[in-house]
Amino acid sequence: MRRKQSRLIRPVSIGWNLTLAAQALLVEGDAHRLSQLLTNLLTNACKNTPAGGHITVTTRYAGAYAEVVVKDNGRGIERAALQQIFDMFVQRSPVIERVGGGLGVGLALSRKIAEMHGGALVAESDGPDKGSVFTLRVPRSTQVNVAPPSIMPLAPPPAILRVLIVDDNADAAATLNMLMNSLGHETCVVDSGIEALQSVQAFEPNVVLLDIGLPGIDGYEVARRLRAMKPDQPMRIVAVTGWGQEADKQKSREAGIDVHLVKPVDAAELMTALAGGATLH
Repeated sequence: MRRKQSRLIRPVSIGWNLTLAAQALLVEGDAHRLSQLLTNLLTNACKNTPAGGHITVTTRYAGAYAEVVVKDNGRGIERAALQQIFDMFVQRSPVIERVGGGLGVGLALSRKIAEMHGGALVAESDGPDKGSVFTLRVPRSTQVNVAPPSIMPLAPPPAILRVLIVDDNADAAATLNMLMNSLGHETCVVDSGIEALQSVQAFEPNVVLLDIGLPGIDGYEVARRLRAMKPDQPMRIVAVTGWGQEADKQKSREAGIDVHLVKPVDAAELMTALAGGATLH
């Protein structure tokens, strides 16, 4: 029998492909900031690519530089807007309104981070509905004696999961949704605690990725109510939040949250949490 979906369930299906350079690309820089930059690029691609679209991420050598190329076949960018999109608060521009609101701050920050690392961030597009390409270029490390890290593939959990994503930050929710879809999981995305409680009955998630700082009722209260609603259901609740103090983690324990992850979340940690191999820490 086909599951009836509630109106709150907003699944997004986007295909993706990852092509890595033959060897690890070593760069010198702030890992947190570079991670933030890449998250911004992936989120931007996800937001502007419709269901059924495709995103490609490629890493490669370019002389003395390492490049990461994020390409989508989504809504594209008008030629007049290709430089404007990197200006702070540019979403107020009529041209950018036709591209998509809210681009300015994230992309302006991303270009600034690239420049602080001696690199560049470039946007290309053939126009509306023709997709876009963002290329990050950062100088390669001169420390040739540094051994490249061993890269182990992230193995997804063996079963397809139903993942409820609860986050009022649209960019964060879109990034998690894209990652879960890429692993083949079914997703439901909502932006408030009340919506989470309403959608859980119809969606019946195996895993809940739960922000704590939600409007209305916070994530702790959502977790408590979920546990009360489904006392016998083996549902894994994972906090994905910017709140990382020990007191925050203690509140998570008391609310029945299984794992407390702090943004920006490491993909390997998230995969482990989904597979049930992590405990709250």
